[in-house]
Amino acid sequence: MTRGRAVNAIAVLVLVAAGIFGAIAYFNARDSSTVSRSAGPGRVRPAGERPAVRSGNILLLYSDEKDVPQLRAIQDELSGTDKALAAAGQAVLVRRGAAPQGIAALSARHRIDASRADDNVVSGFAEYWLGRKDG
Repeated sequence: MTRGRAVNAIAVLVLVAAGIFGAIAYFNARDSSTVSRSAGPGRVRPAGERPAVRSGNILLLYSDEKDVPQLRAIQDELSGTDKALAAAGQAVLVRRGAAPQGIAALSARHRIDASRADDNVVSGFAEYWLGRKDG
């Protein structure tokens, strides 16, 4: 290999390495490795909003008794009724309460309202936030 070819090969390698480094730097600068606490289904509840929910638990509030079977089915599927799970922040709890649109699903920091218990947003909310300490 002649000296000219060696210089050209080295120059090509340097340019390729610079291009790879530049591409990595470009994509890395646009990558967010953190997720905010507000990410996930529902809206953030105001601090101190009642009722309080233990971190990790989900509280499903209903205003109409016809919704109870569907809410109990969600509870049975995700956690059952074990009081130890509730104490550990791993339970879905079902209670009668003020739910302006019919159903209110609450975590410690998030809330979602639905008109019916069989609305997928209720079970999706419970599945997502159940057991999450930041929920």
